[in-house]
Amino acid sequence: MKPSWRKLCLPLLMACSLVSMAQSQTQVADSKKVLEDARHAYYSLRAAGLDEFRATVKPNWAPMLKDQLASDPAAAQAGLKLLNGIHFSMLLDRTDKVTVTHQTDTAPSNEQQRKGFEDIYSGMDQAINGFFTTWSLFMLHSPLPAADTPYKLEDLGTQYRLSYKDGAADVVTMMGKNLIITDIKVSSADFASSVRPQFVHTAKGFVLTGYDADYKPTSGPGVVKLALKIDHQPISGLQLPVNLVLDSVMDGAPTHMELAFSEHEVKSH
Repeated sequence: MKPSWRKLCLPLLMACSLVSMAQSQTQVADSKKVLEDARHAYYSLRAAGLDEFRATVKPNWAPMLKDQLASDPAAAQAGLKLLNGIHFSMLLDRTDKVTVTHQTDTAPSNEQQRKGFEDIYSGMDQAINGFFTTWSLFMLHSPLPAADTPYKLEDLGTQYRLSYKDGAADVVTMMGKNLIITDIKVSSADFASSVRPQFVHTAKGFVLTGYDADYKPTSGPGVVKLALKIDHQPISGLQLPVNLVLDSVMDGAPTHMELAFSEHEVKSH
């Protein structure tokens, strides 16, 4: 009986193996097409020809001083005058680096004021660079890995789950069947983060309109929650930021910030 059983089963096993191989190859091919289609679905400033751009950055200081404006209007107005006399600008260069510069109408009158100005310069630099770090992921380049790099794409029915490595970090991206990314989770030895972006559909691809994010270090302080809203407008034919509203909570301390970008100078090819 054994030889006869083997004769009957061997062709069946071979057939099943060939079907499995064919299905596997189809899945790989489909996964590559899904990933390539998704990469092309997102607006990219670099693909649109951006080399670099400059802009002035004007903070709206009044919301930050609302309590002081209510309790001591005269002192708050004097503070607003000093703050509005600080002028910021930024440059995003060809290497994706953002440089923040500043100048002041009035030099600080004492050491306490000088230190206060330095804290403002440092805080604005961190805020602007922090914003562009995440913004660049969605607006300069593709938020998805190249189709010829190692990844795993799973079809969960109503959405896709994409898993891959970014250096030593593990990245898991959730994406709807409409190719809109709903969540990007990054886990490393130092932190765990989640970014939940929102987009508007344009003729040239999905453009970022905001995101909610969580960041938690594996130890120590630095737990952050963010909620951002971003307005873009076509400038020299490119979608560039014009307004940003940021609400953040770091280790329980809330911050509200509003920034307006204007006087854009664009270099493109």
